[in-house]
Amino acid sequence: MLIYWPVGLVCVAAMSLVSSLLMERNERERLGQKTLSVSLGGFMSGLEVLGIIRVSDDDLRAHADTPGPLIIACNHPALWDAPLVMRRIGRVICVMKADVQLNPILRNGSSFAGFVPNAPRLRMIREAVKRLNDGGRLLLFPEGTRTRKENGPINDFRPGLALLAKQSGAPVLPVFITSDSPYLRKGWPLWRMPKFPISISIRVGEAISIMPDERVRDFSERLERRFRSELG
Repeated sequence: MLIYWPVGLVCVAAMSLVSSLLMERNERERLGQKTLSVSLGGFMSGLEVLGIIRVSDDDLRAHADTPGPLIIACNHPALWDAPLVMRRIGRVICVMKADVQLNPILRNGSSFAGFVPNAPRLRMIREAVKRLNDGGRLLLFPEGTRTRKENGPINDFRPGLALLAKQSGAPVLPVFITSDSPYLRKGWPLWRMPKFPISISIRVGEAISIMPDERVRDFSERLERRFRSELG
């Protein structure tokens, strides 16, 4: 980590600067998404080689080339969920917490890849729908944050994903992530080491779409029931 991340951050910053001068926005963001996919994927693959994690994600590999517009909806048990999905899907736009932009280390990479902050909410909805209408693939976590143990397999879903599906007409691809360890979950101290290796399974369900006469709340509840059924 002491070697990989400093070198990676310098490389991402350099590519971001050069691409901002030489490339159009769409091309630059596609390059940024691919760059983050490779860098994050390389790190996760390194953890596999070292025997720290064992990942079963053949389902996700099979959907790597699924075209947009597409909303990829994942449950969120741990901090490394997004990198695990991004390394297989590749070019994807993440809906991220707005406070990431306040982090000088993470801000550059997220801007390079064209990620969408989740606040202010109306701006997020408008920008995300635009990306979907342009054929983009959007990755987001409908829980809004990592799953809390007291809430069971998932937190209650927030309505933002359902609203995006309603306004864009994009199908939703449900991705179910499970692990045999609480490592990196909500409330787990970063300094506390778990028992290794950690087994992680990523399964993909059948894509679903909101019906023309279906209310946003009803679709959100239907999607949440699907996740609870699969993860319960």
